Amino acid sequence: MTVLNLSFAACFLGVYHLGAVGALLHHGDKLLGSLRAILCREGIEEYLPSEAHCLAIDRLDVSVTHFESWKNYIVSSFTSGGALLQVLLASSFVPVYAGFKAVEFRGQSLLLDMKWMTGSLHRFWFGGFTDSLPILPIGQAITVSPFAGLQDVCPVHRGHFNTQLRLANMNITFSMDNIKHLNQAQFPPSTSNMQSLREGFDDAVRFLKRETWMS
Repeated sequence: MTVLNLSFAACFLGVYHLGAVGALLHHGDKLLGSLRAILCREGIEEYLPSEAHCLAIDRLDVSVTHFESWKNYIVSSFTSGGALLQVLLASSFVPVYAGFKAVEFRGQSLLLDMKWMTGSLHRFWFGGFTDSLPILPIGQAITVSPFAGLQDVCPVHRGHFNTQLRLANMNITFSMDNIKHLNQAQFPPSTSNMQSLREGFDDAVRFLKRETWMS
């Protein structure tokens, strides 16, 4: 099987992605061995094992936006757990919502392919500003988004109109459901509301059946 790249967008609604990943783990044996993950955010230090940066090299690609140039970079190499954490924090940093000072780190600590950056301190923030759904040049991309649109795994649009908006490399449908999801991304619902978990699971199962990858 060709290399598969699993690209997650809008991970502020991470519960949806947990549901989708749950479906892939339970029913996606045919493709799990070929997967590589691409993220726009996020990591919590206590959940990362000490060797996380070694496990993530060339298997996890994180989208970040360079503060000064507003250019997108995909980071896939990390020299330490701290470097991995800094990239994850930068990728999830939305100004005002997450604070007022962008995340800083040096080029050599990440093995970045940016000669101009080596040894210098640079600022990065939310990767979704410039590329919310990264697609790698090699392999087949499986795109996952909690917003109804044209992604492989996403909610079904049930409205009468099908107006598509393209935002930072992601196609989403203009609908009340998507507006509601956007509001939930900014103001998370209570932990008792786990509807998005079920939605992500069901949407991923539907994708596996459509691609005959169901197991």
